[in-house]
Amino acid sequence: MKKIATLTCLGSNMVCARASCLKAYNERTGFFSGYGPDTQLAALMTCNGCEAQQPLRPREDKGIQEKISRLKKEEVSAVHVGVCRMTRNGTECPRITEICEMLEEAGITVIRGTHKERTPGAPKPEPKS
Repeated sequence: MKKIATLTCLGSNMVCARASCLKAYNERTGFFSGYGPDTQLAALMTCNGCEAQQPLRPREDKGIQEKISRLKKEEVSAVHVGVCRMTRNGTECPRITEICEMLEEAGITVIRGTHKERTPGAPKPEPKS
């Protein structure tokens, strides 16, 4: 059985229920279209927040290190990174980039995408109040 996971932005919890990512996985659409019925979504991981919440960089953050160790223990082979990794200016969040590098160094494949991608430079939707 192949095991995969998702990585999303902690800050996106304000507006995202992960429903579109899970729907894409369950229906094997979007970036999950190549997986067969024997694939298990084994983990839903978030970053540990922006610098204001977590001043440590991911490589120094024991929590991120523990999460990656757990993915390895669970034999997760790939992590899909949600579109929430993109900043308002259309670039990838440097903290997410660093976590992706750490995942790859641990032997876990990183796929940037779940259910959709935003066009680079497109404005990120503002959270509704």
